[in-house]
Amino acid sequence: MMTKYEEKVRIFNHYTNYKGRLFVKTLCDLFNDVAEAQTEMYKVDVETLNAQGITWMLHRLHISLHKMPSKDEEVILETWPSGVDRLFALRDYRMIRKNGEELVRATSEWMYIDMKRRRPLRLPEMVISMSTGHDIPKLVNPPLLVEKEFGGEMEGVRDFVATFDNIDFNGHVTQASYVRWITNSLPFEFLKNHVLVEIEVIYAHEIMPDSHIHSAYRMESRGEEVVVWHEVKNETSTFTHCQAKTVWWQHGK
Repeated sequence: MMTKYEEKVRIFNHYTNYKGRLFVKTLCDLFNDVAEAQTEMYKVDVETLNAQGITWMLHRLHISLHKMPSKDEEVILETWPSGVDRLFALRDYRMIRKNGEELVRATSEWMYIDMKRRRPLRLPEMVISMSTGHDIPKLVNPPLLVEKEFGGEMEGVRDFVATFDNIDFNGHVTQASYVRWITNSLPFEFLKNHVLVEIEVIYAHEIMPDSHIHSAYRMESRGEEVVVWHEVKNETSTFTHCQAKTVWWQHGK
């Protein structure tokens, strides 16, 4: 019977920003680490699949951040395959304290991809079985991002280049780097005075090595929170690599 996979994680200094809070990009890297460890047990990990010309590709990631852990804190990170939706294999994550307090929850959708054709395949029986053959409840994470909300003038943009350190096992930019470029597009003073509480990303097109991209945003204040729409586009802005929506609170809320 499938069970949750969990690891104890210490929040080292280099995992955190200058205020001592865990980077959201590093949180995504930790998600990848525990997911890889569990998929290795069932022989559907990246290395095994790559040998067959297949890989996993993230389509959607939604994270709710109740409270980011701080430097030197030790937490528990758990993950499990949480269902199937058409061609998507679903996977959930939770970061909790030892007393059971939930700090972070996340839901995700993954595609099983033919590496040569770069097209999704039907999920194999092993993946369907491990995703549905258990009684672990699926996490509830109501949708944040509505694609029809996009459009109109973006108010700011920052340019990035896909360098060697951004590239993952599939030879393109890792999903965690998208998240870093999304948040780092925002002004320093805004990031200094606000805390990220929710983010949802839809990944559309791969970013290849040495690509130049534009990470643009549009903000809207809603009482005590700020909602931001993000688009990461290619150098000529002819197509979109990803869309995202983030929610921020001022420090002290």
